[in-house]
Amino acid sequence: MAPYTVFIAADIEGITGYVNWPEKPPEEYWLREQMTAEVNAAIEGALEGGAEEIIVSDIHWDKQNIIPDKLLGRASLIRGSRRKLMWMDSVERSNLVFLVGFHAGCGAADSVLPHTVDPRITCLKINGTEAGEALISAVTAGFFGVPVGLATGDKAFIDEAKIMLPDIEAVVVKEAIGNCAALNIHPELSLRKIKEAARRATQRGIKGDFRPYRCALPVEILIEVIWPGYADALSLIPGIKRIGAREVSFTGDWLEAMGILSLFVNWFKVIPGLF
Repeated sequence: MAPYTVFIAADIEGITGYVNWPEKPPEEYWLREQMTAEVNAAIEGALEGGAEEIIVSDIHWDKQNIIPDKLLGRASLIRGSRRKLMWMDSVERSNLVFLVGFHAGCGAADSVLPHTVDPRITCLKINGTEAGEALISAVTAGFFGVPVGLATGDKAFIDEAKIMLPDIEAVVVKEAIGNCAALNIHPELSLRKIKEAARRATQRGIKGDFRPYRCALPVEILIEVIWPGYADALSLIPGIKRIGAREVSFTGDWLEAMGILSLFVNWFKVIPGLF
């Protein structure tokens, strides 16, 4: 039998202590260390729960944040940008997904640094439902038949994830006091809670407690962007419909939809003066 494999998608805005995009390198390095530590806590819990292999996907910004030589469990690490499935490439090799250090989607109230994939996207809908990165992750994993078992991040993200994934294990590491401030739990407590939740999630995953999130196909996505010029560019892609000054839509295969998102985020240049 193939080894039981856990896929950990790891962001940074949802770790304890992270409240704003940092400007000073020393602060950034501490946050990278804490991100790595929270991923390691999830790895330890997964291994204790019965996982045999771990794949970690670094998903923040340039996707080179996790400190490779500090990663535990001989975990494989996906690093670097311009991926076809954004941050979910290779999820089909796994049996269970963890979402560690995530944040709520754009427009979410009472949340720390809410955004969906890219600050230039002001609204994203999947089959009419407003989508943050939790839903994008769940739909992509579910497309390959893989369930989500664990989510960690700020309270707004956990509330968002629980709407579509009510039975998952979850850890709240902070609660917003404005978009750039939060009441954070202690880093050591964060690690302990994540490890325990990861162990429970893996044990439950092996027992078959979780079901993949299934999205109706063909899928319809709506993308609203911050500037009409971005909609101009997106409308040049075959299959894309312009439905407003800043809005486009696409109906079709989920992997094609992810390709469109990836093309916009990873290859479309930022217009000077905007995000």
